[in-house]
Parts: sequence; C-alpha cells; structure tokens
Amino acid sequence: MSVSSTAEARAGFVRLRPYQIQALERVQARIAEGVRRIVIVLATGGGKTTIAVQIILEAISRGQCVLFLAHRRELISQTYRRLVQMGVPEGEVGVLMGSDPRRRPGAKVQVASVDTLRNRAKPRADIVFVDECHRALARSYQEISAHYPDAVHLGLTATPYRADGRGLGDAYQELVVVASPSELIAEGFLVAPSVFTVPREHLPDLSSVHIRAGDYESKQLEDAVNRKALIGNIIEHWVQLANGKRTVAFAVSVEHSKHIAERFREAGVAAEHLDGTTPGDERDAILGRLEAGTTLVVANCNVLCEGWDQPSVKCAILARPTKSTGLYLQQAGRILRPWNDQRAIILDHAGCAVEHGLPQDDRDFSLDGRKKSGRRAVAEAPTKVCPSCCAVVPVACRTCPECSAEFPAPERVPEERSGVLVSAEEVREQHLRDEWEKLNRIAIERGYKPGWVFHRFKEKFGRLPPKRTTVTSAPAEPRSAAFARIQAQESSAAWAALRFRVQFGEPPPPT
Repeated sequence: MSVSSTAEARAGFVRLRPYQIQALERVQARIAEGVRRIVIVLATGGGKTTIAVQIILEAISRGQCVLFLAHRRELISQTYRRLVQMGVPEGEVGVLMGSDPRRRPGAKVQVASVDTLRNRAKPRADIVFVDECHRALARSYQEISAHYPDAVHLGLTATPYRADGRGLGDAYQELVVVASPSELIAEGFLVAPSVFTVPREHLPDLSSVHIRAGDYESKQLEDAVNRKALIGNIIEHWVQLANGKRTVAFAVSVEHSKHIAERFREAGVAAEHLDGTTPGDERDAILGRLEAGTTLVVANCNVLCEGWDQPSVKCAILARPTKSTGLYLQQAGRILRPWNDQRAIILDHAGCAVEHGLPQDDRDFSLDGRKKSGRRAVAEAPTKVCPSCCAVVPVACRTCPECSAEFPAPERVPEERSGVLVSAEEVREQHLRDEWEKLNRIAIERGYKPGWVFHRFKEKFGRLPPKRTTVTSAPAEPRSAAFARIQAQESSAAWAALRFRVQFGEPPPPT
C-alpha cells in the first residue's frame, strides 16, 4: 500500500498533510536506496512527530521494532499520545522513563528517555528515532546509537544547528527538508509573527560577555541582563504591544526568570515562573492556568524552549541573548501555531532577530559544521528596525508593515571624494576603528587591562584591530601628563606603556 493510500485509510485518526506525505515518500525512497541515517527537518509546528508515527505504523505492520528517543518528559508524553491517537495499539507502546507505569518491555515501540535508557538494557530496534536530533552528537546519544549499528537512524528537528559549530554529519548522512516556513505560512499551518525590538540603548550591553562553546558565558550573561531597568522595559513593551495575550518569557537564568515574573506581578499582571526543578504536577498546573488565562505570563529558564506545544500562547518575550540560531528559532517557534486567528507577537529584548533574521525566514541547512572563521554570525536574511515602532522587518521593506511608516531612502555612500573613489573596505575599516575605540573606552572606564581590548576585538571580528587607530574620546591633555597619570595608576611600567599605546595609538613619550 502506498504512503498516500495508507494515510487515507487512517483518515479517521489523523489525516496527513500533502507535504508530510511527500516527506514520507522521500524518506522511504532514500532508505530503499541504502541510506541508513537521515535527518528530517521541519519547522516547529509543522508536524514532525506525525511523520515519524506514520513511519512507525508501517514498520510495526512489517513486524519491525522501533525505539523513539527524547530528552524531556513532555516530548515523551506527546509522542506516546500521538502514537495511540494515530492507531498504534496502546499495548504495543512502552515508555522507558524512570518509574513510569507505562513500561511494557514486550511492546514493539519503545519511547525512551535518553537519561533513563543510557543506564538500562537496550531494547531491540530496527529503526531508531531521535527527537530534537540537534543534540545527537552528545555522548549519551552516541553511546545509545552505538548499540544499533544495523538499524535505520532517523533524526527529527526544526533546527539542525549546534551552538559550538559542529555539524550533524558525524551522526547522519543526509537531510530531508520537508517544507519551508514560507510554505507552511502560505498554507495556513503556521502564522508569520510580528517581531518588535527596542532601541539599541535598551538592549543589554554584551561587550564584556565572553563566548564559550559557541554561546554567551551564562554567569556573565546573567549579570548583563538581570537589571532592573532592562526588565522594566520588558514590562512597558508588553503592556504597549501585547497586553492581555498569553505570554511566555525566555530568561537567562532562574533568578532572571523569577525577577521577570515578579516585576510583572508588581505591575498587576498575573505571572508565574518555572524552571527545571519545578515538579511535574506543579508545572502542569502553571501551564493549565496559562491556558485558562488566569495566568497571563509564564517566565522560564531552559524548560519551554523545546517540546512544549500550547497554541493559545501568542506572545514570546526573548530576554535571553544567544549566539545560537537554533536556540533562537526554537524559542520563537513556540508561538507560531495558528489559534483563533490571533496574531503572534515576539518582543525581542535580546537583539536576536537583528542578529539571526526573522523566525519565518527560509534558511539553507547543511550537515557540515560551521567554518571557524571567528567572525560574528549575521542574519541569513538581513533585517532593519523601524524607527517609529521598532518592528524588525526585512531590509527591502520601504513601508513598515506594522505602523505604515515610510522608511527614508537609504543614504548612498559618495562614489567620489576629492577625486578618490570610496571603497567598501574603507567603510568597513572605519566601522572597525569605531568598534575598537568603543572597546577602549569600556576598558578605561571599567579599569580592565589593555590586553582585554585586543582579546575582545579579535573574539568579535576574528582579526587584529585596524592599524593607526586612535581613541577620539581620549582626554585633551598633554601626552606627557597623560602618561604620568597612567603610570600612577599602574604598578607595572610595562602595563602603563601598553595602556598608553592602546589609548592614544602611539608609543608613550620619553620620561
């Protein structure tokens, strides 16, 4: 029986969408050709689990056994429900997760927690699914995968990215991209969000936050964002643009999340917090109150980014800056499922949309890792910010779709100046000089050693600072007096000389 006819035969359970049927045909064709490891890529809300369950239905009809791996309780429960809903007999579905009562060792389909299965006997499996397979290179996943060298391995993800830059090619052979965000939006399966940011001065200052394993260092990031003024801006922004909408806020840390919820309550908005230590029944109760509308805002830290499906929540507050495109898209994707014709609103207080592009942008995916150029990531589809309403829109927009403000015509860089052509490289060099001076001012104001400036510049731009750079904001004082002042502040003559060179772009005067 073909995929489409099988899907029609099961229409009483779940009717597959056309793109899901096409994806099944493509995956099955590649398996028939000998490909054993495939990543199925589909945006959050597109129905990856539905595709997986259809593959499972056909596998067990052939007498095969299936293992489905996930890392969160919510993902495991959702998959279990979807399997039964689509026609897998409940007696043929077992759950391996702690002391879960749904344990059925003889079932043909085992839905397993990665943390539980790594320490238990491995069930038989002809097909191994990994949900959120951008995690598949972690040691725990690799150890389980090694037990099934002859199985077909199928990964599911909306974001085949890793923050550290490693590609998924170490675990999989091919990508099957099911449907682009623009296609899902055009067909009504997802909604295009309205994305608003804030003026640059209201974004957190991340200039002193280090990058580790491809993302911001967590403690330094918390110090940069968990500030009263920044959180106050979040409340004001929400009241202005999303007042009354069920909302999820993504925070940097537990304390940051609690602080956000507390400030909302102080403003008279029903808000709660949850994190990884929140007991399951309490977490369910919090999300139940959010669904009922008695709670309007739920702030969280690293809980609701993946595996959480609540279409009535139509506003996302991004309060966690990240260098990870995958994490950004996972967070933004939580609110893109259609619900009662309500629009989705993203309040970006982290600068994510400007750095990574809009969530609805179509993107190129690859199993290859990111080249280690050291340069800062840029959005695949460039964006700009409306000066009137702070909406983040594609750079080609001439009129803001949110407030109808006209964007001024872009200023043209003069092609000639005093008979000399102005190159793009010259413009870039000026930008680099400006950034170098900004870092110098920060170092001087905060008392950092001169080497910090070099390190931060190279970390940000992947190159040494431009030559013949001076700091335009240097004190207007004689160089000898400036050097004497710096010497008095430094215990080492060498550090004093280096700090002078950093600040003024020239060797210190002779003493």
